[in-house]
Amino acid sequence: MVPAGTVEAGRVRSAGTWLPRVTAACWLFTLVYFPVSIAVARGWPAGYRMSDNYISDLGITRCGNYTDRDGTSRWVCSPDHLVQNVMFVLTGLLTVAGALGWARMWGGRGLRAGCALLAVAGLGIVGIGLAPWDIRPQTHDTIALLQWILQLAGMALIVPEASRSRRSLAVGTVLSAVISVIGGVFLFARNHFGLGAGISERIAFDTLTLWGGQVGFVLWRSAGRRSN
Repeated sequence: MVPAGTVEAGRVRSAGTWLPRVTAACWLFTLVYFPVSIAVARGWPAGYRMSDNYISDLGITRCGNYTDRDGTSRWVCSPDHLVQNVMFVLTGLLTVAGALGWARMWGGRGLRAGCALLAVAGLGIVGIGLAPWDIRPQTHDTIALLQWILQLAGMALIVPEASRSRRSLAVGTVLSAVISVIGGVFLFARNHFGLGAGISERIAFDTLTLWGGQVGFVLWRSAGRRSN
């Protein structure tokens, strides 16, 4: 008969291993967003232009000419829009799960508050997928802006805690946030400083998705050390 204390210790070790691995996997799987988006873009009959087309254009449900904020018209036709919108939803759910798992793994009020903001930002990504731009443009744009602001705020709160235990993650977080803000400045600037709306938006938003991949990598390595 196995002593009760041994069984309980085994359960604790098991819980201490699966949570970091599942949390890390959630963050890592958000990177699937990139190959899926590329595949959706390749399906455009007239071609997807990275400099001119927004990320949200991939999820637009009806083909046609759409006018930008500055009056610029662009042709959009995304046959695989459903795939892209489902990917938005899945990426958002993975972000929520990853943020909640991370909050349980690491201590500190700042990190937990940051993870809470990241979880809400993840819900925003879900909302982006559920409200395609051509159907609810104002709702879509508002959610996207709030998601961006909340994620940046969450990352800022995480930096102090990360700097004490994972310096590389802290540096990566600061760099990602700075690059994202620069992309946001370009996105909202008139003429986007020559970069184009599409590239500016990707610098602002896709940088944050890449940062999530870094989080997943760091947490996965941490889980490996725990299991040894």
